[in-house]
Amino acid sequence: MEFRETRRRSILKTIIWRMIAILNSYVILVSATTDDALLNALFMNLTGFIIYYFYERVSNQISYGKIEVEE
Repeated sequence: MEFRETRRRSILKTIIWRMIAILNSYVILVSATTDDALLNALFMNLTGFIIYYFYERVSNQISYGKIEVEE
Protein backbone atom coordinates (compact mmCIF):
# COMPACT_ATOMS: atom_id res chain seq x y z
CA MET A 1 0.00 0.00 0.00
CA GLU A 2 1.28 3.46 -0.85
CA PHE A 3 0.26 6.66 0.84
CA ARG A 4 0.58 10.35 0.23
CA GLU A 5 0.42 13.07 2.83
CA THR A 6 -2.21 15.76 3.00
CA ARG A 7 -1.04 19.36 3.15
CA ARG A 8 -2.33 19.60 6.71
CA ARG A 9 -0.16 16.65 7.78
CA SER A 10 2.91 18.12 6.07
CA ILE A 11 2.40 21.50 7.72
CA LEU A 12 1.82 19.92 11.12
CA LYS A 13 4.92 17.74 10.79
CA THR A 14 6.97 20.78 9.76
CA ILE A 15 5.78 22.87 12.72
CA ILE A 16 6.43 20.05 15.20
CA TRP A 17 9.88 19.39 13.73
CA ARG A 18 10.85 23.06 13.95
CA MET A 19 9.77 23.15 17.61
CA ILE A 20 11.90 20.07 18.31
CA ALA A 21 14.85 21.55 16.39
CA ILE A 22 14.61 24.83 18.31
CA LEU A 23 14.51 22.92 21.59
CA ASN A 24 17.54 20.89 20.52
CA SER A 25 19.44 24.07 19.62
CA TYR A 26 18.45 25.71 22.90
CA VAL A 27 19.61 22.75 24.99
CA ILE A 28 22.95 22.57 23.16
CA LEU A 29 23.59 26.31 23.40
CA VAL A 30 22.52 26.63 27.05
CA SER A 31 24.61 23.66 28.09
CA ALA A 32 27.57 25.30 26.30
CA THR A 33 29.07 21.94 25.50
CA THR A 34 32.30 23.64 24.48
CA ASP A 35 33.57 27.19 24.06
CA ASP A 36 34.14 26.54 20.36
CA ALA A 37 31.17 27.71 18.27
CA LEU A 38 32.06 25.34 15.44
CA LEU A 39 32.04 22.29 17.73
CA ASN A 40 28.72 23.38 19.23
CA ALA A 41 27.28 23.75 15.72
CA LEU A 42 28.56 20.31 14.73
CA PHE A 43 27.16 18.77 17.93
CA MET A 44 23.83 20.52 17.32
CA ASN A 45 23.67 19.10 13.80
CA LEU A 46 24.67 15.61 14.91
CA THR A 47 22.01 15.49 17.61
CA GLY A 48 19.49 17.01 15.18
CA PHE A 49 20.29 14.29 12.66
CA ILE A 50 19.68 11.55 15.23
CA ILE A 51 16.53 13.15 16.61
CA TYR A 52 15.15 13.66 13.09
CA TYR A 53 15.66 9.98 12.25
CA PHE A 54 13.54 8.92 15.21
CA TYR A 55 11.03 11.72 14.58
CA GLU A 56 10.42 10.39 11.06
CA ARG A 57 10.17 6.79 12.27
CA VAL A 58 7.53 7.78 14.84
CA SER A 59 5.61 10.03 12.44
CA ASN A 60 5.44 7.22 9.89
CA GLN A 61 3.51 5.16 12.44
CA ILE A 62 0.81 7.84 12.75
CA SER A 63 -1.98 7.50 10.22
CA TYR A 64 -3.36 11.05 10.55
CA GLY A 65 -3.30 12.84 7.20
CA LYS A 66 -2.30 9.85 5.10
CA ILE A 67 -4.31 9.10 1.98
CA GLU A 68 -4.07 5.70 0.34
CA VAL A 69 -3.00 5.87 -3.30
CA GLU A 70 -3.86 3.16 -5.79
CA GLU A 71 -0.86 1.82 -7.65
